[in-house]
Amino acid sequence: MIKKKKTKILTLRIGKFKKKKKKTLRIGTVFYFNPNPLSLSLPLSLPTEDRTATFAMDNTDFASDSDMVKNQNSDDSEYDFEDADEEEETDVHNAMPYWLQINPDTIRKEILKIHEAQKIKAKKFLKDFQGKLTLSYEWILSGNGSTRDFVCLTAHFIDDNWTVRHWILGFLTGALIPLDDIYVYHFRKAVQDFEIENKVSTILLPNRDGFDEKNVDAIRKCMDSSVNKPVFVVYCCSDLFRLMVNDMYNEFSWHLYEDVRMLVGWGSLSSTNWNVRLYHLQQAVDMQNEDTFSKDEVYDDYDKPSDEEWVKIRTFCKLAGVIYKVAKEIFEGECSTSNVYFHLLAELEVMLKREVDSGGGDYFVGKGEKVLKLFDKYWNDMFLVLAAASVLDPRFKMKYIDFYCSKKVDSDEGSKAEAVLDYLRDVYARYAAKGIYHKPICPVATVDYEEEDDDEDEDYGDEEEKEKPDAYEGFVLFKEYLKFEGGCSREFQESELDSYLKEPVLEWNKDFKALEWWKEESQKYPILSRVARDSLSIPISRATSYDAYVSEIREPPEYVRSMDAKAANAMVCGRSWLSLIPI
Repeated sequence: MIKKKKTKILTLRIGKFKKKKKKTLRIGTVFYFNPNPLSLSLPLSLPTEDRTATFAMDNTDFASDSDMVKNQNSDDSEYDFEDADEEEETDVHNAMPYWLQINPDTIRKEILKIHEAQKIKAKKFLKDFQGKLTLSYEWILSGNGSTRDFVCLTAHFIDDNWTVRHWILGFLTGALIPLDDIYVYHFRKAVQDFEIENKVSTILLPNRDGFDEKNVDAIRKCMDSSVNKPVFVVYCCSDLFRLMVNDMYNEFSWHLYEDVRMLVGWGSLSSTNWNVRLYHLQQAVDMQNEDTFSKDEVYDDYDKPSDEEWVKIRTFCKLAGVIYKVAKEIFEGECSTSNVYFHLLAELEVMLKREVDSGGGDYFVGKGEKVLKLFDKYWNDMFLVLAAASVLDPRFKMKYIDFYCSKKVDSDEGSKAEAVLDYLRDVYARYAAKGIYHKPICPVATVDYEEEDDDEDEDYGDEEEKEKPDAYEGFVLFKEYLKFEGGCSREFQESELDSYLKEPVLEWNKDFKALEWWKEESQKYPILSRVARDSLSIPISRATSYDAYVSEIREPPEYVRSMDAKAANAMVCGRSWLSLIPI
């Protein structure tokens, strides 16, 4: 257990004072204590003489109360406050102890200093990490009329303790980057800064027009293709859902949305999250089904949607409701690994097709077919990566893929099942070719200890062999047998992948944790467990939880909006590294 230092957090208002007849020291007062030493409150818009700074120091840096009193008494000779002749203003820094001489510039320098020290540690960690990374790209735009934007580049991986990690490698602006390099620059900078050219196996991109084939190829070239062949591209699922929902929602006029808002009464400010909009519109549909707006006289003076507009609202609620049912499992469920994505998206495909096949009018069918077209393009692009992750779920293995493909009688889905298995065999062979991957993954806390024990055992075994001669040394026929037996065993020996697939699937359990299972089985499948770890770490969305439902581009955290770009990058990146690299 790590013993934490007690830390005092102090907010000081720095002002000025004058030497007057009476002792009056107009230095501000402590306003509040803040338990988070990284939360730095710096209202930089205030004048220099009236800024507020929040800072943290160890107890060893603080003088005791009695010491402070002694220091102040000893300083009275230097600052004679009762001298009536002097009215000269004196800067507060001349009267304060050194540790109180805090201003936004010193705090910014300290933030950057800590970030540089942490970056060296993060770089070493990633260099020594014996696994693969997924790099994700997200464009974040400040609201409130500001045109300031950031690009957030994040590394996703599962560490040696089988914990999912999301490390932000860059939180940078694109103000000075040429437009023709705006999409590639951030990948190239992160890969070069952290020296992870041979670590990246997958890139997660937004569903936006800017990431065309030319830019995607340029991003792939930033990686070491000889080691990472191929670097897969995964597109953001939350973006897909946003595009599908917005295609229907854009049919609503502003007046229609306001009329429904007044009828249902959900408040003056509407949410930009599409799941909240769905909830409110579904309320209106339920009330209309119950004929509430005709029965109750209170609604007589309200404007109501026309029959054509009610069709649009019902279409939105029906199709968006199907999408939300699956999105809730993906974004709000407890499973954060990629083994669950395939069967959930396959379910969405089936539900959407059933809704379209059930009819419901030309408008409904037209919208349903357009939503399905968007989904089918995404599904075809993502099929191989998501299906491979599903196979590495011991509840499914190849059985779910075979079942899914068997339902597609009139298509080439059967050949896709073979392609998934071939892909996994190829990945497994590349891992098996590296000797280091033949060892089980060891938790970080026990690596050194176990290595030392292994070395001691090996040394002891060598001594035993030297002391005891081999009695079979001259047995020629037996040696020929050993060569014969060894050749046969290597020729017909099953790989870990084949052995894994031959074993029965586990009984279905919705709360099953794939990472916990692979952690327990890593001794049995040392190579395949590493394949599983890297495959299951691939995210399907840049945003999770309720951020995944944002209808537009996400905004940056509140605490970085007043910072300059360099300090914002240091704060955002440093916070994401704290779990593995404490200060």
